[in-house]
Amino acid sequence: MSALAEWLGAQAPGYACTHAISPAQRRALAAIARCRTPEMGGRVYRCAHCTKHDFAYHSCHHRSCPRCGGARTAAWTQRQRDRLLPVPYFMVTFTLPAPLRAIFAAEPKVMIDLLFGESARALQTIASLPKHLGADLGMTGVLHTWGRQMQLHPHVHFIVPGGGLAEDGTAWRHTRKPEWLVPSAPVAARFRQGMAAALRVALPGRHAQVPDSCWRQPWVVDIQHVGSGEAAIKYLARYVQRTAISDERIRTMDAKTVRFGYRDSASGEHKECTLDAAEFMRRYLQHVLPTGVHRVRHFGWEHPAAWRRRRVVETLLAVEIVVRPKQAEVDPENWTCGKIKFKRSPTCRKNDVHSVPSSRRRWGWKPSKESSRSM
Repeated sequence: MSALAEWLGAQAPGYACTHAISPAQRRALAAIARCRTPEMGGRVYRCAHCTKHDFAYHSCHHRSCPRCGGARTAAWTQRQRDRLLPVPYFMVTFTLPAPLRAIFAAEPKVMIDLLFGESARALQTIASLPKHLGADLGMTGVLHTWGRQMQLHPHVHFIVPGGGLAEDGTAWRHTRKPEWLVPSAPVAARFRQGMAAALRVALPGRHAQVPDSCWRQPWVVDIQHVGSGEAAIKYLARYVQRTAISDERIRTMDAKTVRFGYRDSASGEHKECTLDAAEFMRRYLQHVLPTGVHRVRHFGWEHPAAWRRRRVVETLLAVEIVVRPKQAEVDPENWTCGKIKFKRSPTCRKNDVHSVPSSRRRWGWKPSKESSRSM
């Protein structure tokens, strides 16, 4: 049982009465409070050869729930590993500067679209220049909105194959050096220019509030060589279905304060941060994404709609395409539901375990009328 989830469920009604929260945040709190409880219904797991059976409550599967996400993260990681190409990989990180973070907090949906779109466009534009690479990139971006102390720190990590598809689509262009993709300075300048223009069009009132110094100062774009890409995928997987903090980092928590550990990015030392309950809840909820916003996005020939160009890349690089069969709902060799794990029936030792729906809630994340009133 997640102590953090229990704490959030207990604190949510009082917090919602005294603080303004968005509909998406309200749904997140309602989902977390009901996750793996009788209100969600459950499923019976039964062996066909003996009387052994067990019961597990349904999960909410909300991406902000500290209980959920493990299985989906593992599945996403495997899919990305299957798509790795035999080329060097790079991690490219675009960070939104501090003067724009207040706008991000007020207009998250618009700013996330701009952050993804302009960062991908900047990298693609510089890479397409003949003096750098002269090719079309494929990339996968993952949004990360929190810092080590749960503060708002929006940035996007892109995992990028080292090379690209020639403009005519007939050749693969390798990077000039195995550990070098493109220079970061022109990418950062193009990113800053694109964000300024896009923000002026999308949110003219907000753009007028940004100090001129923001558009003159250097922006941060970090480009690192990450080898085969395996380590980068493992790193990014932590943000695909996870939220700002996990139970492992919590030291103590009660109705008044929460104390958690973090690693200082400057010194590398492990430290602790203590927040009052309301501030901890505020920091937690600011990382709940608006409904319908995708945290993972693909660009160039990695976009799902560009699958034909992806096939061309695989052909040029002589890649063996991996096709995995769809996994069954219950794997008899590793029967898993939440924290319940049976390789086979513990009574008859046969691999014939089946799940039987008991009381299934189709939209388990949606707050009921009663819980909505209480929150």
